[in-house]
Amino acid sequence: MTLVALPSLTVAEASGPAAAITQTSCHAPRMIGLTVAAARARAKTSGCLLQLRGALVQMPKIQTIRAQSARPGQVTKLLTLTVNPLCPSSGAIGPPPGEPLLTPGPTELDSGLFIEGGALIYRSAPVCKDLVGKSSAGTITVTNAVGTVIANTMSVNAGQLLKITLSAGHYTLTGVFAGGNKVGPITVTVLAGEVVRQDLVLAVP
Repeated sequence: MTLVALPSLTVAEASGPAAAITQTSCHAPRMIGLTVAAARARAKTSGCLLQLRGALVQMPKIQTIRAQSARPGQVTKLLTLTVNPLCPSSGAIGPPPGEPLLTPGPTELDSGLFIEGGALIYRSAPVCKDLVGKSSAGTITVTNAVGTVIANTMSVNAGQLLKITLSAGHYTLTGVFAGGNKVGPITVTVLAGEVVRQDLVLAVP
């Protein structure tokens, strides 16, 4: 899938019968987190003149507002809203891209169970590449390079990761989702003084 960067766009939108050059002041409503469609409706009720900046509005019922120029309740004549981009992605979002991910810390392995794939859907986010899924429930088993089981069918709750303190070395991960689907094996190298993030991913069509 190819994502095409769209240019930023500024659009002034009149709301209410007095909108235009003669627009009077209004009390800014809270807009952050609303969809563009909901923000437009709220602006109309409040009598505020809107200016949209940021991403091009393609799906106003999906794209959301990231920032507003005036805090809620502040008197303003023009309310500028920053729109989040539209992010096409699979129905089930997987773990962070670029794994294994390393961060300084204890010698540790962090792993979860993720389902990735499904039909293309659209979401709204400040940065599309930052969209990350949530781990599923199940169990994870970790064995070392000589086949010794280090963590045997350790339970993982939905939305959480298994965190294991290990010696530096090479390890094999296998997993079983709560529904019985198996994933793995995969291998990962744990470095001394590093927290290594490596998840188990089940791809679905």
